[in-house]
Amino acid sequence: MQTGSDIHRGIVRRIRRVRSELDERERSIDGLQVALREAGERRCAAIRALAEFHLPAMREEAVAATLAGMESSVRAIFDEKKDRLREVETRIPEQRDDVAATEAALASVTEALNKTGEERARLARVVFEELQAMSRWQRLFERARLLEARVAASEQRHEAAEREQAEKVPAYEGDALFSYLARRGYGTPGAAGNVLTRRLDGWVAEVTQYEDARASYDFLNALPGHAAAVLEKDRAALATALPPLARLEEEVMDRNGLTPVLARGEQLYAEREAARHAVREAEAALRELTDELAVLHDERGSYYESAIDGLEAFLEGRTLEELVAMARATRDPRDDALVAQLLEIDGRLAELRTELARRRRQRTRLAERLAGLEEIRDRFEADDWNGRRSRFDDGLDLNALLLGFVAGHHSSLYVHRMLGRNQHFLPVQSSGVGGFGAGGFGGGGFSTGGGFGGGGFSTGGGF
Repeated sequence: MQTGSDIHRGIVRRIRRVRSELDERERSIDGLQVALREAGERRCAAIRALAEFHLPAMREEAVAATLAGMESSVRAIFDEKKDRLREVETRIPEQRDDVAATEAALASVTEALNKTGEERARLARVVFEELQAMSRWQRLFERARLLEARVAASEQRHEAAEREQAEKVPAYEGDALFSYLARRGYGTPGAAGNVLTRRLDGWVAEVTQYEDARASYDFLNALPGHAAAVLEKDRAALATALPPLARLEEEVMDRNGLTPVLARGEQLYAEREAARHAVREAEAALRELTDELAVLHDERGSYYESAIDGLEAFLEGRTLEELVAMARATRDPRDDALVAQLLEIDGRLAELRTELARRRRQRTRLAERLAGLEEIRDRFEADDWNGRRSRFDDGLDLNALLLGFVAGHHSSLYVHRMLGRNQHFLPVQSSGVGGFGAGGFGGGGFSTGGGFGGGGFSTGGGF
């Protein structure tokens, strides 16, 4: 059998691996962006040189503003984006460290909770064995157990009485002759009518067997009240029987050191929940930063596109194609070299943009896989499958299951379902708690300290 902690660690390791792969994708995208920027700057320089080569052929008004001045206004906008980009790129490693720190804190408090659970189980067995040796506790416990069973039976009777009343009374009240006789108060001292009408009512009552029906009707309406009174009496008796039993158990728990262990477990459980929340917040902040980085990467080339648009607008509305045509119409080989350079740069830009688009798609898919893995881990923890009593079948191949998910072959719901099919909680006695239940009398345990949720940790089945 594989432990829940081992499976949980395997999921966390896969999350870290995918997160690392996502970081590598970001770095590769950043490298392509640098190459795009350099190629874009070379393209702008080539266009600028080609434009300056042919400026003498243009009207003087077209060169009233310099190319440098036009470019500087565009660059000012771009520089503002670059400042934010540098800030995001600086914060992402810091946020990764924050995620790692919160994960380490969660692992530490979970380990402490597991150890405290083991100590609680050991002390609970000691307490239970001491209680079983006490005749007074046995008497109090047996009385409480019988009263609890009586309360449970009374609750069932009360529910059955209310259900029967709701199901059967409408049939009586919906019967026209029964309702008629009931309204006239037949069979009571206040019956309506004179001698003749009462005689006729008697004939109707005899034909419809009204008196028998009325007795059943009254019984149905009275039964829930009687059952409620019995239930209230039984509950009061149980409430009276429980305090002395609880006091005796608490004395034995205090004497054996179980009470502070339970308190420490509750505190650790609260700390674990806070640590889990901190991990989720840190991961959400990291996702927000990486998403913003992707957006900034997408917009990083906008400066160069804007600069090119500005250059073309500057050239009296001439397009780049027109400028190239002007160069080819001359016999000067210098502008032909600039055109060749432009064509080479445009080819390189097309290659870079195609590769960049491919890597962005990979990055998006990987980010979705990371979010899915985090969802699998969150469900795993919510079900307490990482608790110390949680076990998984040896036939479960976690690595293959998670690889299939990352490859897109499985959904996160499918992975969770497959984990659930292979997961089991060890019986309480198998985990060292002893042969008693999780609080309450039905499991044979003591009533206040041995179980989960009844003086023990509120951690669910796994701990």
